[in-house]
Amino acid sequence: MSSAKTERLVNLTMALLATQRYMRKSEIFRKVAGYSGSEETKERMFERDKDDLRALGIEIEVASHDPLFEDEPGYRIRPDTYRMPTADFSLEELGILTTALGLWLDSGLEDLAVSAARRFRSFGEISDVDLFASPNTSEFSEAGLLEITKALAHRSRIDFDYKKPDAASSQGRSVYPLGLSAWKGSWYLVGEDLDRDDIRVFKLSRITSKIEVTKKRDMYQIPEDFSVRDYLVMHAKEELRITALVMKGRAHSIRSKAITIEALADSDLSQDWEKVTYSAENLESALREALWYSDSLIVQSPEDVRRAVIDSLMHVVANHG
Repeated sequence: MSSAKTERLVNLTMALLATQRYMRKSEIFRKVAGYSGSEETKERMFERDKDDLRALGIEIEVASHDPLFEDEPGYRIRPDTYRMPTADFSLEELGILTTALGLWLDSGLEDLAVSAARRFRSFGEISDVDLFASPNTSEFSEAGLLEITKALAHRSRIDFDYKKPDAASSQGRSVYPLGLSAWKGSWYLVGEDLDRDDIRVFKLSRITSKIEVTKKRDMYQIPEDFSVRDYLVMHAKEELRITALVMKGRAHSIRSKAITIEALADSDLSQDWEKVTYSAENLESALREALWYSDSLIVQSPEDVRRAVIDSLMHVVANHG
């Protein structure tokens, strides 16, 4: 979202909150900074702005000044619907909130994160430092997050090129987005793949093109019982489960997606190494990661991954000494 549009949305929200009566569009165009151009242009801007505010959960009331006459409708935001209700968050809930805001801050959703942070500060329970302490992970800053979020809000189709782990090239996908989630160090999109007539999971780092959002809205509905987590759990079952010894303080990208991290029993390795269990998409990606961290990671299982790492290292020794 451009800074000009963000400023205009803030101005519109403040004006509709402050008014004691319903504001006509003609009045909004005169008093709210950011509306310019022809009447048709301002009309289009206002309609899009209303949709964007409603997508953010802001309720806009529409009514005429005099219910007995059909005059020009007016608009306002009731303060009691805009104000976040008072709530007592547990320490666990506060931890989840600060983590989520930190992830948003390191992505295309930065403007939304800052806005949400201001509202949560009103509780006096979260400091500035807590709100903007984002996790140190490698793939949370993905392109396309804002486009997917908009498509979800407007129920619009998206189109992009996607490269599967075992594919030689990318393929075009047309998708109805159903859910978006950060999971095990990466962003994932769950959506209905229209060409394959099935719900699929897409890792955002494997999208190789710009995400195009169609202008048409309300193209589909998300089932009431839909859960992103259910599909990510099923996706995980298709991945390899790797167990490896990892040197302490090393291989941070492996640690960021760890399922478990265990201290070693008393041994010569316990001071410098830990046992880490993590997932890999397939044998190829598991081998690539293991070789990258070969000086600080020792694969223990599964055996085919361990054997592939040993064979690759022996091949390097044989060819380069």
